[in-house]
Order: sequence, then structure tokens, then C-alpha cells
Amino acid sequence: MSSPTSVDNIDMGTTAWMIASTALVFLMIPGLGYFYSGMVRSKNALSLVFLCMMALAVVTLQWVIWGYSLALSETSKSPFIGDLKHWLFLDVSYKPHPNAPTVPGIVFAIYQCMFAALTPGLAIGGAAERIRVMPTIVYTFIWTTLVYDPIAYWVWAPSGWLFKLGVLDFAGGCAVETASGFGALAFYFVLGKRRGFGEEKWQPHNYLNIILGTAFLFFGWFGFNAGGASLASGRAGIAFMTTITAGATAGIVWLALAFRLEHKFSSFHFCSGAVAGMVCVTPAASIVSTWAALPMGALAGICCFYAIELNLRLGIDDCIDVFAVHGIGGILGVFLTGVFANKSVIGLDGTVSAGGLINGNGRQLYIQLAALAASAAWSFTVSFIVLKIMNYIPFFRFRVDPDAEEHGLDFTELGEAGYSFMREIVEINQSPPSTRSSVRSFHETASIKDPKKDMPMIKESVSSGLLTAAPSVHGA
Repeated sequence: MSSPTSVDNIDMGTTAWMIASTALVFLMIPGLGYFYSGMVRSKNALSLVFLCMMALAVVTLQWVIWGYSLALSETSKSPFIGDLKHWLFLDVSYKPHPNAPTVPGIVFAIYQCMFAALTPGLAIGGAAERIRVMPTIVYTFIWTTLVYDPIAYWVWAPSGWLFKLGVLDFAGGCAVETASGFGALAFYFVLGKRRGFGEEKWQPHNYLNIILGTAFLFFGWFGFNAGGASLASGRAGIAFMTTITAGATAGIVWLALAFRLEHKFSSFHFCSGAVAGMVCVTPAASIVSTWAALPMGALAGICCFYAIELNLRLGIDDCIDVFAVHGIGGILGVFLTGVFANKSVIGLDGTVSAGGLINGNGRQLYIQLAALAASAAWSFTVSFIVLKIMNYIPFFRFRVDPDAEEHGLDFTELGEAGYSFMREIVEINQSPPSTRSSVRSFHETASIKDPKKDMPMIKESVSSGLLTAAPSVHGA
């Protein structure tokens, strides 16, 4: 009889599904960049897409060097971190990993690499529009090593202390969502607010980018959750269905809450809600029955929507709602997994579990809370310490200077522009005052309060190709 990790157990159909799922999760990374880029000012849009792609490159190298071995080592006996048996991907080949006994180890490793690469991209969003590129690249490598890898090991590695405790986290409620949300919150406490936050009414600059990014995220999330089953099975199908159900439910609930206040239907609000719903169901995707995605999605839409309102009241510049959507959504999802976990669903692939509260297993809630407390505290504390230390070193200072923030990160950090008309705007701003055009970019003007009065200015800006907008924190 072959062992659970024998090459004799490898299934070609499951392997093909895992490779396809890896490609789906990869699409989430540029999707995240486009989603973020639409929410910020046009002068910063390109920098966010670039930073998300750089996170993919940096974390891939980190994963090969030692990240995979630290996060998912099957030979380490430590309850806290993996050994370096697989550093440089040594001995990562055809032999399956215990977490995916029917696919080659190399396939499982690269699939997990996409999770690791996406997570710092999420956290970086908390510092959008005011962060230097070079320190962020270095920080991404460090953060993945010190924050993502340990939490992933605790939750998913065979010897991880939370894994042994019995935590239920199917696809990243702790290591991805909660960790990135609290990492983004640490950015706020170190970098502070953007210039003009709370003084101007900002709007997303490109709603089409937001919708495009959401579509990529939605599409990729099917691989993120359904691929996490490591089987082309019924549990993968359940994960697929709970993902789309929670996303759809949260999107509609969020849209309704926004409509009640604004009396307009908003593509932006629907997209934010859909992402929040998928965040919430991620730890539960293949652990709960499909019907459970309905209350999980609805609660995610409500809680994350009002988390943004609370941030605004507290004056927290959660730039593109990373903490409110991923941090709060992740916490909610991990906790509700302990409520709705269904032992009959978990047992579809032979896994034995007592389920959650609906199966009479109230103890599971305490385990879920312990995982949340440990993940949130570790992510925020370590992120804050690393950011503070790096920020004291002039070469690694994170925040751009006021002039660079005013002109935008696309030009000051990349020397490029996401839109051709932005170059003209910068040239106007940098020219002597006596020679400047009377036409100014829309983000430098006051908010439009009287459409009839301000229409000449709008038409002049449009005809000159200089119309641009400023970011929004859901109406901040």
C-alpha cells in the first residue's frame, strides 16, 4: 500500500486543474493592480499596477530562495516556522506534499507561490499615493519572510501550531486577508495621511479600471478558492459556488446600502462589495454548504461598508479600503467559518472533522478566535516594527516628499505616465507661473458644487485633454 505522499497517488486530472488554478490566481495580481489604479488619482495609477507586478517578481524569488520551505515545510517539527530543507527549491519535485497528495510537489509549490505574491500587493494598497518604490520592493521581500511565511506555516503546515489546534482556514483568511489588512493598517500609522485627506472630496479617477480589476479578481478567485481543494472534486465545485454566491450577495447588499445614501446606483460600490464577499468566504469556501455563502456575503457587505464609514469618522486614511475590506472581511470570514463549517461537506474528500457551531461544535469558535488574534497581532506588530526601522534609514525612507506627492508617483518614482495627458499636466505645473496655461487639471481645482456654473471649466479641461479626477474613499 503506497504512502499518502507517494508518487503512485498522483492524478493527472487533478494536476491539470491545479496548474490551471495557478494561472487563475496569477491573473488576480494584475487584476488587483487595475482595481487599485482606478481608485486613486490618475497621476498615481501606473505606480500601483507596477507595485503589484513587482510584488509578483520579488515574492517569486523569495519563494524559491526560502519562502516555500519556511511557509510549508513538511519535515520541520517546529510549531512556528519551517526549516530550510527546500531552500532554492531543493528536493521540490514530483513527490507530493501532504497538503496535496495527488499532485506533484512542484505544482503545489508554484500554486502556493501565487498566494504569497498576491498578499503583499494587498497590503501595499494601504500606502498608495505616498510611498516610494525602492523601499517598498525591499519591504515586500522582508514582509513576506517575517509575516506571511510564519502565519501560513501556523495555519497550513503539518506541524503548525494552529493546524494542530484544528483551525479551519481553507484558502487564506488568516495568512492572506487578515495579514494583509493589518499590514495595511500598520502603513497608515507609520506614513500618516495623504496630503489633503479630509479637506477635499475625492472621486475614483477611472471606474472602468475598477470594473476591469474586479472582473480579473472574480475570475481568478475561482482558482484561489476552488483550486485550494487540491482536488478536481465535489469540494472544488462547492468552493466555486460559494465564491460566486458570496461575492454576488455582498455586492448587491453594499450597492443597496450606498443607494440608500446617494440615491444613485454605483459600479464602484458594487465592485467593493463583491470583493468583500469573496474575502469573507475565502476561509470557508470548501468547508461550508452553499447556502451559508448567503449570510456570509450579506454580513460582509454590511460590516465592511460600515467599517469604511467608521474609518472616515476616526480620520483613518485607509487609502483604498484595504483594512476595511480585507482586514475586517478576513476577520469576519474566519469567525463565521467556525459558525457555518459543515462536517458533511468537509468529509466529501474523506477528511474527518467535527464541523462548526451548526454541528454543535462550539469549541471551534474559540480556535478560530485564537487564530485571528495571533494572525492580526503578528501582522500588525511585525509590519509596524519593520516599517519603523526601515523608515529611520534615509535610503529606505518610505514616504515621498511633498512635491513628489503633489506631482504624482508615476512621474516622480517611475518617470512614466499611465495616461499621456498627465505628462502635459506635470509640464504645466513645473513651468514658471507666468507661462502656465490657464487650464488646470481637475484634481487641482475645488470640487464641482454647481454644474451649471462650473461647466465652462469642465468643457475647457476636456477639450484640452487635461481632465482627471482624484481618489475616493467611498465618498470621503
